[in-house]
Amino acid sequence: MNFDGLIGPTHNYSGLSDGNIASLKNSRKPSNPKKAALQGLEKMKILFDLGFPQGVFLPHERPHLGYLRSKGFKGDDKTIVSSAAKESRLLLNQAYSASSMWAANAATFSPSMDSNDCFAHITPANLISMNHRSIEAEFTYKQMNIIFDESNFKVHKVINEKEYFGDEGAANHLRISKTHLEKGLQIFVYGNEKSQKNSNQIVRQSKAASEMVANLHQLDKENFMLLKQSMKAISMGSFHNDIVSLATENVFIYHQDAFENSHEEIKKLKSKSGLSNLYLLEITNKEIPLEILIKSYLLNSQLVTKKDGDMVLIMPSEVNDYKECTNWLYKIKDQTPIKDLRYVDIKQSMMNGGGPACLRFKIVVNENEFNSINKNFLLNKKLIMQLENLIKDSYRESIEINDLEDPYLINESFEVLDKLTQIFKTGSIYSFQK
Repeated sequence: MNFDGLIGPTHNYSGLSDGNIASLKNSRKPSNPKKAALQGLEKMKILFDLGFPQGVFLPHERPHLGYLRSKGFKGDDKTIVSSAAKESRLLLNQAYSASSMWAANAATFSPSMDSNDCFAHITPANLISMNHRSIEAEFTYKQMNIIFDESNFKVHKVINEKEYFGDEGAANHLRISKTHLEKGLQIFVYGNEKSQKNSNQIVRQSKAASEMVANLHQLDKENFMLLKQSMKAISMGSFHNDIVSLATENVFIYHQDAFENSHEEIKKLKSKSGLSNLYLLEITNKEIPLEILIKSYLLNSQLVTKKDGDMVLIMPSEVNDYKECTNWLYKIKDQTPIKDLRYVDIKQSMMNGGGPACLRFKIVVNENEFNSINKNFLLNKKLIMQLENLIKDSYRESIEINDLEDPYLINESFEVLDKLTQIFKTGSIYSFQK
């Protein structure tokens, strides 16, 4: 199943994400939080209507006034925002970022059938490569503990926030298996081995963090492997691995330039998986040049298996703009279990560099584990209607970058979050509620 991040009411284009081409390209353009949230909810409904359990993560508290206070700003809420607007627009923009919407970066998940202690493990990401995202870790940990009961899930604290322990969560994590509920091979993709300063590029996932997460999740060495993302892919805009590779069950799709020493590493992966029916689909530069793959976000899609065994690929509508991608998709329908192609309009997220895979946190659970998940966070028809009404009634249709200094936006955002805690029955979980 998947948990998607509900897009918050302060969704804006501040261009905070270095290395993210779309984020920088659309910096300072007006955003539409109402449309963004409805688009995100519509994507959730596609999975829900297909019969898949679908969960929701609540937006984080924004503006994050505690973050601004930690930077020395004092006074009441309005004074703090006003002072930050005058003295540091960057800090103000970071405090208003709605980036928690991209739930793939929330954490890394390992299912119980892979772990030695037979627990499902969750490690929230520290996201230290980007200041505006690093402030998410504390609330992510808190929310995970509300949703996932300790009887079946172990939610770990974020790993040591040293520079060489940068962790970006499931956006750099893959799993292949014969079926979801059988033991699988977990693949941790990293960019740097020691220090992010070894390159002029911003390399977000460290090998040290990947190794530590695997250890925390009690995975056998035969149960996981490390792959190094290619610097070519990173330099061209694949700031996370989920832009250049994709996997679910026995299907693994990757671009020929996704990994360093790709040919040799994929041979090891095939051998280590032990799967005789593994579909290894390499996209060559002749089929889809790396630049076009990254621009299209073809592999930043959701691949899910229906009850009849056929797979559905849920892609951003932008994929249709590239004939190389549509030609490739036509071919794989005849050669793989991927038979159903769906397109979703999430343009508001895409303008900030987040496709369907960015918006979701995928988990694999057995029936007992599923039954222990907090049901208030699972999508149903009533919840869909409540969220649609709240978004339509309370979200702005436009936010310009200068609107972040509007004192009314503080109260508007907090009122939405307060109503969400009532809908999800969480009690007072945000700092402004205490």
